[in-house]
Amino acid sequence: MKYITVFLFVLSLVACKDATKTYSSIPEDVTGVMTQNNELHPGKIVLENQCYICHNPEASESTMIAPPMIAVKKHYISVETTKEEFTAALVNWINDPQQEKSKMPGALRKFGIMPYQPHSEETIRDIADYMYDNEIPQPAWFEEHFQKGHGKGMMGKGMGKGKGKGKGMGKSQGEMKNMQSAYEEVPAIYSEKGMEYAMGTQAILGKNLLKAIQKTGTEGAISFCKEAAIPLTDSMATVKNTIIKRVSDKPRNLSNAASREETGYIAAFKAQLATGSDIRPITKRVNDLVYFYYPITTNAKCLQCHGVKERDIEPSVLTVLSQQYPEDKATGYNVNEVRGMWRVQFIEE
Repeated sequence: MKYITVFLFVLSLVACKDATKTYSSIPEDVTGVMTQNNELHPGKIVLENQCYICHNPEASESTMIAPPMIAVKKHYISVETTKEEFTAALVNWINDPQQEKSKMPGALRKFGIMPYQPHSEETIRDIADYMYDNEIPQPAWFEEHFQKGHGKGMMGKGMGKGKGKGKGMGKSQGEMKNMQSAYEEVPAIYSEKGMEYAMGTQAILGKNLLKAIQKTGTEGAISFCKEAAIPLTDSMATVKNTIIKRVSDKPRNLSNAASREETGYIAAFKAQLATGSDIRPITKRVNDLVYFYYPITTNAKCLQCHGVKERDIEPSVLTVLSQQYPEDKATGYNVNEVRGMWRVQFIEE
């Protein structure tokens, strides 16, 4: 059977909240394990429907936006690790991902801190139970990558089967602390400044948009957005010596389309909002650049152009939208939903 990737991707964008346990029929040969009553293991479902949006085992090494889950398993499970210890570590990390807790300093340097995912503890325990006891997909490039970073002695062929333990696997706490010290945490000032710049730009755009609506109506304001929104954003970026951009998984202007990595962040923000969790901005360093991300949420006024067609958007507005943006995807929203996010890229002096 074919692995229904597109279907799983759509499901993963709904939310990272613990879902009701009505499972789709996913091929058994993906990971080779089914429960006795022929229902797929709940932890396997969460991995495939939600975790793999970022930890995709089919992605090439160059396109990964987070480490594959086999890497997580190998760093967190040693010969001595019990299932209870692994479960506790996973619960502790996912509930509050912080740099000092991680056992994967290389992944931190490359990908930054994982966005907060509002999973229930039961869901995390399901994930841990499945990962600990079962073999999980491994990217074709991973074995060579892992051997280069950790030595052949740590890469047993039996790794990932049963308890996933291999001879020599695991590092001492002292070794882990020394490795973590090599990771440079992004200073808090970047998050503070990123929020300031994003909210300042949003205020400027909102103020000018309201003026355009009052002056020319919603139809006329569409032209304002198309012609002035990006120049206004760029002018704010110039003043702040940054690069500021709005990106979306459902863009109106295709130049604002989110990358695959950014789509993952948007999905994380949607999950936080859907579960009533506090919104946590994402700040990460990539090589010598620092990026800040924060969601853009809808209010009642947004629905005039971004709401449900024929319910919130007037026919005349829909006509103008179709003329100005023939590939428009930015509709169908309700109040207080994530329709994109701010991306602030800091320019080092």
